[in-house]
Amino acid sequence: MTQERIQTRYLLTGPLTQRAEQEQAIAQAIEAHQQDFFPLLERLVEVGDSRVTLSQRHPLRVLAVTLDPQGTTGSAHLNYESNFAESCRLIDEYDQHQTSVAFTLDGDQLIFDLELPIAWNFDN
Repeated sequence: MTQERIQTRYLLTGPLTQRAEQEQAIAQAIEAHQQDFFPLLERLVEVGDSRVTLSQRHPLRVLAVTLDPQGTTGSAHLNYESNFAESCRLIDEYDQHQTSVAFTLDGDQLIFDLELPIAWNFDN
């Protein structure tokens, strides 16, 4: 099985003259389009056990955004959670996860080019 790629582009809005304004605009773009990151996050919580899924209880949060000195590349540090379900019943077990995703900036365009981890299937 090969890896999958997801590429997304978002237009950053607002005055972006200061580094802090850039970082805030990046965090806002990610949180506004968090559903675009679900395939990656779902694959990261997939451990070969279909009872573990991405939780919707608390939405994805951006913990921090870091930019390189030139302000053209960086990474976003994300927090999300998974939950565990037994049969049809959701068990009140939630695990917190963190990951970082790299991005590039092209003018006012925020670009993510993500490779999804291989989907594991322990039944085969």
